[in-house]
Amino acid sequence: MRERHERYSDVGGHMDRGPKKTESHIPERPSEILGMASHDVISLSPSMTIKQAAAMMQEHDVRRLPVIDAGSRRLKGMITAIDILDFMGGGPKYNIILQDHGGNFLKAVNSGVSKIMRQSLYLEPWDRPEKAARLMVEKRSSCLPVIESEEEPVVVGIITEHDILPKSGEYGVKVSTIMNPKPITATRGMMLSDVAKVMVRNQVRRLPVISEDKLVGMVTVFDILKYLESGEYKGVFAEENLSTRVGEIMEPRVIKVSPDDDAADITRLIMETGRGGFPVALEDELLGIVTATDILRWVQTS
Repeated sequence: MRERHERYSDVGGHMDRGPKKTESHIPERPSEILGMASHDVISLSPSMTIKQAAAMMQEHDVRRLPVIDAGSRRLKGMITAIDILDFMGGGPKYNIILQDHGGNFLKAVNSGVSKIMRQSLYLEPWDRPEKAARLMVEKRSSCLPVIESEEEPVVVGIITEHDILPKSGEYGVKVSTIMNPKPITATRGMMLSDVAKVMVRNQVRRLPVISEDKLVGMVTVFDILKYLESGEYKGVFAEENLSTRVGEIMEPRVIKVSPDDDAADITRLIMETGRGGFPVALEDELLGIVTATDILRWVQTS
């Protein structure tokens, strides 16, 4: 029996609820996409801070938030956990800390999210669920806003991996068939800046933590967001805070899955825990990692 451990979700789905919501302007004609989507959309305004974005992601168990104009409710962009890691030393957005704030981490985290947000992918009400699945796999996007139209980009819903995963009892395919057998890993001694670089460079949101070839934990984007949101910093400047070690922020209690499990067991585990991926292991020997994206990719090709 696997240990069930509730922590931070990295899928979201219909758990996406929050204080800032858009009013839905749903077209009269039936829409399968809108029928699957959540219409209470957690969102940010462009003036909210990067630290506030990290706090909202942690509070509402999501790793992507649409940025919406407060007045018109039009989609302005998207901020993801990877964008925040990019800002925290993982990529070129780190220059915001260095150049705009002279390396002052405390000032930089209070910059507006417009500094680091990206252009958002989106769906329209008449798009098919198959398009949503294809975009999620190809673009590694775990959720997509649904807008009224390109001409009127008012957000009317949001659809996630959680919403489009197949719900049948068994898929008839083993985890070993769809997993990534060569996952990127971390060690306890890696610095937060190192992990940010690895995650941004490879566009991954979770790393198994290995010690002497044994699985000893997981570090995810949510562990880093929790550190950012906590405000318990080691100093004023970025280098002091980004030297925090993986062993200080990782989750040592790991939900492991077996290579012989049916892939449908992973979907059920995603629904139960809100997590988007799990290490595949026998005892403490890491064999791979399996994610919601791996399941969607299998569905598309089967």
